Parts: sequence; structure tokens; C-alpha cells
Amino acid sequence: MDRSPILPDLTDDQRAWLLESEQLWREAGGIVAEQPDLDVGDVYHALRSLRLSPGERLRRGLTRVRVRPHSR
Repeated sequence: MDRSPILPDLTDDQRAWLLESEQLWREAGGIVAEQPDLDVGDVYHALRSLRLSPGERLRRGLTRVRVRPHSR
């Protein structure tokens, strides 16, 4: 993986996580642009959790619905 001069102190794993995270935020933003009643942070975390195995989601307790007040 190329070393970015903007992120010189990151390991390859950290850089890969950051790049994947940026891609997920863009994807979440696109989904919310089409469905504005959704929260971009909720969509991001849903997309990230879907990349985990079912066992890992269970281990982290990500199978429960996050209760979060929304204002309109």
C-alpha cells in the first residue's frame, strides 16, 4: 500500500481502516440523500457492522436495536 504524505504515521492496517471508513461514510451519505428521514451515523454504523461476521456481531452486542431519540 502506498504511504500517503498526509497520513505518514499510520500503519497499513490503520490506513486501510481509515480508507474503508471514508468509503462507508460516503455510501451512508448517499443513502441518506435518498432517504432523509435516516440518520447518517446510524446508516454508517449499520454498514460497518454488516462487514463483520454474524459471530462477531453477536460478540459485540450489535444485534440489538440502538435506541436513539430523533427530532423532526
